[in-house]
Amino acid sequence: MPSFDTRNPNYVYIDSSEALREVLPELKQAEVIAVDTEATGLDPYTCTLLLVQIGVPNKAFIFDARRVDLTLLKPVLEDSAKLKLLQNAKFDYNLIRVKTGISMNNMFDSMIAERLLTNGISREVSLLSIANKYLGVNLEKAVRQTFVNPKIDFSQAQLEYSALDVLVMFPIFKSQFALLQKENLTRIANLEFQLIPVVGEMEIHGSLVDRIKWESNIRELEQKRVQIAAKIQDFLRPLYLISQMDLFGAAVDVININSQPQVLDAFARLGVDIPSTGVAVLQRTDHEFAKMLLEYREYEKLISAFGFNFLEKINPKTGRIHPDYMQVGADSGRFACSNPNLQQIPKESAFRSCFTAPPGRKLITADYSQAELRILAEVSGDPVFVRAYKEDADVHTLTASQMFKVPEEKVSKELRFQAKSINFGLMYGRGGASLAAQIGVSADEGKRLLDTYFNTYKKVKKWLDKAAKEAVENGYATTLGGRKRWFVMPDKGDPNYDRLIGSIERQGKNTPIQGTSADMTKYALVYISQALKKEGLDAYPIQTVHDEIIVEAAEEAAPRVKEIMEEEMTRAHETLIKTVPAKIDAVISDLWEH
Repeated sequence: MPSFDTRNPNYVYIDSSEALREVLPELKQAEVIAVDTEATGLDPYTCTLLLVQIGVPNKAFIFDARRVDLTLLKPVLEDSAKLKLLQNAKFDYNLIRVKTGISMNNMFDSMIAERLLTNGISREVSLLSIANKYLGVNLEKAVRQTFVNPKIDFSQAQLEYSALDVLVMFPIFKSQFALLQKENLTRIANLEFQLIPVVGEMEIHGSLVDRIKWESNIRELEQKRVQIAAKIQDFLRPLYLISQMDLFGAAVDVININSQPQVLDAFARLGVDIPSTGVAVLQRTDHEFAKMLLEYREYEKLISAFGFNFLEKINPKTGRIHPDYMQVGADSGRFACSNPNLQQIPKESAFRSCFTAPPGRKLITADYSQAELRILAEVSGDPVFVRAYKEDADVHTLTASQMFKVPEEKVSKELRFQAKSINFGLMYGRGGASLAAQIGVSADEGKRLLDTYFNTYKKVKKWLDKAAKEAVENGYATTLGGRKRWFVMPDKGDPNYDRLIGSIERQGKNTPIQGTSADMTKYALVYISQALKKEGLDAYPIQTVHDEIIVEAAEEAAPRVKEIMEEEMTRAHETLIKTVPAKIDAVISDLWEH
């Protein structure tokens, strides 16, 4: 473990532009620098930038952002030949970009590096944890909370804290980079690091939301919720000896729809015995009450997630929504999104249409058609699957035809639905019982359908079994992009051993597919951003949802932007997928469509 002394860090505090100019030559000569910032808050549009720290080995330069012209740092921070070391780089990128217009590049993010190195087994990626792990030091982070008053002078404790945050980056980088090389993670790390400014720009630009339309949607949902709730009460009323009226002459409720014991009692009165009122149980319960309850809960969920409080996320300075994207939010490598979570907005939803382009601009939405199934075809090499995609056939219809021995033109909607459920369910390790619950058949029928499927696609079965076995044997699974997901192996004496191993096997099947899809979308975001910049187009990505990318562009540039998105998403696909062709669905619109 490298030694590091946190006492008396070497730093220079700079509070004038003249002093800044004097140290520029030293900063320009450095091949590697560390960068950090201190601010009064997290929102780059509303907080005050207090300090910008730039470190070289064994020395930190602390620039008082209130008193110096930070744009003088542009040739240093925008030097693409200079490696910049940061912790949670996206935050500092956004803050510096919004406050100064400087766009950093060529960044190494210790937080992302640690996420890649411990993916699946740890989420300890704070600088406090990382410094303790690699250097054996305990950084004093309580000082961070003192950066609240932009009008007072900085204390020695604040300046030393700020200096240490950049000085520790050099030995941390050395240790992490060696491990990335050892684990063959440099390729995926480079992708994630190239993605940092792209994600930063997505957050900075944000999305425009039609507030009036959003409020109208909520009111409509609330009305539907009231109607279905009343319908449920009327449906159950004959089962109860309740006929009272409230003060306004309306019949009182016979049960609390949100109470599981009362709902279970209602089912019992209807002669339906169910173990719980969970969604999965209700979905496989063939009863009118279950259907109404599911509809009620769907309205509840939408109102809870996208109610009037969602509009509070609109930034007061920009009038737009600026979510927080976590690049490696899931262990599969997929993004996570929060504050607010735009990824949970249903695809077929009136809420999507509330995301609009400003006057004179367009939204171009593009996504990969059946990305994960195409990846399954690639990794399994199944000839039927591969041929279907090469011939642009309807894979679900073809699957139904193969499974049920009927001509493709005679495949019914029901048979296609069953085939589609199996196709997608396989990637999540779904078994016969789970499949049966989804498509509404018995467990025995679900198992029979799965057996028929695997007899049809023998190489798919072989690959899934191999992926599950290797996940347990190796202790990790990999994507085609080189991402690794480690698993915590249970002790053989653990009473839950079989269940835990089963979970690892399912993740071993899913990770190479879903994770490769995540890698592919990330390559696409990088390629699209590079191409738009190269052509000087007034366009930029503003959102991504799994295998979907949304770009906002000037109206006159939209047709070319659509072409670029199709070209670069195809190139990203071909970076990882060598046999199965890509299919991109793209549309130009005034709103978020698809």
